[in-house]
Amino acid sequence: MINIKNMTNFVFLVMVITIFVITEPIYASGAIGWHWYNEIVKDKEKKALDKKQLQEIKETEKTKKRTAQEQMAELRQTVEEAKAEAILFPSEQNVYTYLALQNYVVEKAEIFSRVWQKTLLDYPDVNYSVLHPTENNAQHVVYAEQRERENQAIASFRDKYGLFFFYRGGNPLDKELAPAIKAFVAENQLSLIPVTVDGTTLEVFPQTQIDNGRAKKLGITYFPALILVDPINKIVKPLNYGFIAQDELRNRFLQVATGFKEGI
Repeated sequence: MINIKNMTNFVFLVMVITIFVITEPIYASGAIGWHWYNEIVKDKEKKALDKKQLQEIKETEKTKKRTAQEQMAELRQTVEEAKAEAILFPSEQNVYTYLALQNYVVEKAEIFSRVWQKTLLDYPDVNYSVLHPTENNAQHVVYAEQRERENQAIASFRDKYGLFFFYRGGNPLDKELAPAIKAFVAENQLSLIPVTVDGTTLEVFPQTQIDNGRAKKLGITYFPALILVDPINKIVKPLNYGFIAQDELRNRFLQVATGFKEGI
């Protein structure tokens, strides 16, 4: 059983025990490290190490230091071990040990939380909520700005690009999507050419063209497919494959227009 009066002493004791466990095999095996260095320095019959050798030893010791993740893993293991011991062998001392460790972890978390908040004040450039507020009262403003950017993105394609909708008239998913595409195109005044790839025409698109190898030429193998095409400059931009909601489609225009630098 570990008899501790406060958390600091306990952590120090754990560190001492850990260091002892780690270093004991080094003594036993005569491994090269600080012990080798001390033996040479204390041995008057051997020459002093030159600067290069000292530097090599220091670099070797640096690599032996535990990383923050290793220390965190060790602390987590220590807490879990104390918890298990308190459950399996419930004595006041064991419960006290676990609670002391748990309080130590909670205190560390609280300190981290306070430093987090201070860091956001000192370095607002890393505060995500500055540019992307999540508060309910700000959401309508964020939504309006997002909507306006989407409108501008859609308008940027309106004059130069046409929208091809490759669909399968016999597919239930394509049938479900077709009316939404028609409504979206009408609302945003886009040019649309619907193309059936299985020869079945949907009633919602009576002006449908029969695919004559156009899909294959454009490299389209997944359907339904929405493709932006600039016929003058011969530019093709895939917009979406599969089912998509109208709000998501609006956002997709923004993503494509900005090279996926905007939009979510």
